[in-house]
Amino acid sequence: MLARLVDGSEHLEFRPGYGPEIYTGLCKIDGMLIGCIGNRQGFLGKGYPEYADYPAMGGKLYRQGLIKMNEFVTHCGRDRIPIIWFQDTSGIDVGELAEKAELLGLGQTLIYSIQQTDVPMMLVVLRKGSAAAHYVMGGPTANRHNAFTLGTAATEIQVMHGETAAVATYARRAVKEKDAGRPLDGVIDSMNALAQRYRDTSRPDYCARYGLVDEVVTLPKLRDYLKGFAGAAYQNPRSICPRHHLLLPRLIRG
Repeated sequence: MLARLVDGSEHLEFRPGYGPEIYTGLCKIDGMLIGCIGNRQGFLGKGYPEYADYPAMGGKLYRQGLIKMNEFVTHCGRDRIPIIWFQDTSGIDVGELAEKAELLGLGQTLIYSIQQTDVPMMLVVLRKGSAAAHYVMGGPTANRHNAFTLGTAATEIQVMHGETAAVATYARRAVKEKDAGRPLDGVIDSMNALAQRYRDTSRPDYCARYGLVDEVVTLPKLRDYLKGFAGAAYQNPRSICPRHHLLLPRLIRG
C-alpha cells in the first residue's frame, strides 16, 4: 500500500529489525518529506513477542512496536517532520503477560509523545481501528495534532469486535441458563442483536456520519489527499526543519 502512495515507491525504514508488527520510516509525497507509521499483517515469526509463549500476529501491538513508535514519533517531532498514520489494527495485546510487560503504560507514553511533537498529523484507517490501538496510532480522540482522518470502503472503528462484546456480555448468563436447564434461544438472540449493533455502528458510513472519520475515499484518490496534507503542512514554517539539522535520516542510514 505504501509503495503505491509515495514518490517512486521509495522509503527509508526506521529500526526494521525491531517491532516487526509496525512499519516506521521516511517517505516523500509530492517531493516533501513525511514520516509514515503503519501496521504490518501476517505471522510475525517464532519467538515473538519476547515476553510471551504465544505467537504474534500482525495488526496487534506488542511491546517492541509500541517502543519503536514512541521513538520514531519523538524524532519526527524533533526534526519537524509531519506524520501520516496508516491504521489496520485489532488492538493492543492483552492478558496477564502483556500487563507484566507494561503494554498499557507504553501506550500511555506514546500518547504523551504524540502530544509533545507539535507537528501536523493525518490518519488513514485502511481497515480496522480497534480499541486503545486506534487512540495510540494517531486517532483523533487522543491526538490534538490530528488534522484530518480518512476512511476507506473497508474501514471499521470500534471499541471491540461485536462477537467479542457479545461473549463478554452474555457468557455468564448463557452458562446459568444452561445449568438451569432452560432454553438458550433468548440469550442467543440477544448476543446476535448486540453483535449486529456493533457492526452497524462501526461501518464506514456510520464513521463518516458521526465524525469518527472526516471523509471516506476510494483508494485511487488516496494519494491526492496525502499530497494535499503534505503541501498544507509544509506551508507552515514551524513544520520545516533545515535539511542539515535533520537527525532521523542520519539515524536510519547509520
